[in-house]
Amino acid sequence: MLFIGIDLAWSGRNSTGVAVLSGYKKQAELLSYKIVNSNDEILTHVTEKIGNKNAHIAIDAPLIVPNETGRRIAEVEVGKLFRKYDAGAHPANRQRFSQWSGQVRGEEIVKLFEKAGFKHDPYIKKYEQSRKLFEVYPHPSMVVLFKLNKILRYKAKPKRDYKFRWKEFKKYQNHLKNLESLVLPDEIIKKNVGKLKGGKLKN
Repeated sequence: MLFIGIDLAWSGRNSTGVAVLSGYKKQAELLSYKIVNSNDEILTHVTEKIGNKNAHIAIDAPLIVPNETGRRIAEVEVGKLFRKYDAGAHPANRQRFSQWSGQVRGEEIVKLFEKAGFKHDPYIKKYEQSRKLFEVYPHPSMVVLFKLNKILRYKAKPKRDYKFRWKEFKKYQNHLKNLESLVLPDEIIKKNVGKLKGGKLKN
């Protein structure tokens, strides 16, 4: 069984990260990871890696956005549960997405994968063998998996210098290393992020 993680940029002008893992039941191992840009690049890379195998694709991006303004119900509920951890979600609405391309990129990605034989469905039974894709939001997941009091602040934000972000990235690496259910190469969990800046650190 394959598991695909896609950190989808809201615009094709920015980089999207794709990770491919293989596993079943109790453990998954990273097989590959790549930075891509366009929707076609994402689809091509993922379908080449998957072939005819069953796979679940988790996409960090809004995949259904019915509202013109404001927040989706999902973002409101996540905020209620995880705001105290600073893990609230950014508001997703069609007006906001129109700033980039006039489309909701997640919805377009879903259409492409559906044509490739995947079903957009977040309801998955234990050990289910299928080809499905669904939306995820990593910050709350990390809060739960790593038992955090606050999110890891590794992203570029005002008043966060590189020294601060490097420290947060190292915390992230340690948490990943301690997950028994995940096998990652040393090039990720032992990488010296203190030498990286800008796009290289983001990637």
